[in-house]
Amino acid sequence: MVRAGKTSIIEYLKEKASSLRTETAITIYSIFLIFFIIFLLSGLIYSLTTEEPIPIAFLPTGSIRVFLWSINAQSHAETIVIALYYLMGGGGVLLYVNAITKLRNPRTTKYMLFFSFLLILLAGIGIYSAYISKFTPP
Repeated sequence: MVRAGKTSIIEYLKEKASSLRTETAITIYSIFLIFFIIFLLSGLIYSLTTEEPIPIAFLPTGSIRVFLWSINAQSHAETIVIALYYLMGGGGVLLYVNAITKLRNPRTTKYMLFFSFLLILLAGIGIYSAYISKFTPP
């Protein structure tokens, strides 16, 4: 493609970005942003920047502990579990919004509302139990 005359870098970037404003591209960007935020909220920065990372805690009794008993420490497994709980809660909220905004037959809406409530409830219980287990010594 030959450009007529000189164009600024801003105009060139605007031209290239105009093709990225389709509905599919915006959906892909939104999904990527949601996953990125969920992993940031679950402690990804701490897991990556800590000097001595702990993947999982093996206790002398032979048992395994995912959630470390200090609020100042976090294992990699804990980051993954908390991210999954956040994803489950986010999926429940998305299912709830989808059930409320889009008109379907009543049976489908009833099931969507039930499973959205179930996902949000299980995610809340999981995050709460993870928070409580942070304060229980081994």
